Amino acid sequence: MKTRLVLTRPHTHAGKHYQEGDRIEVDSDLGQWLLSIGSAAPEPSQKQSPTKAEHQPAPEPKPFQRKESKQ
Repeated sequence: MKTRLVLTRPHTHAGKHYQEGDRIEVDSDLGQWLLSIGSAAPEPSQKQSPTKAEHQPAPEPKPFQRKESKQ
């Protein structure tokens, strides 16, 4: 399976030199390795749309009233 990544550092793959910001398609194992060493980031997918949760602001915290013991 192939993985599409955006390079975060210069990299040489299959004898070709790539610069930071270049997009490459590599095998999953190599992709995981590049991600683990910080040389690449997942390519943002244009197909994915933001979920509803990303559009909604976080709910306001509700006040919590603590009951004091009767002593």
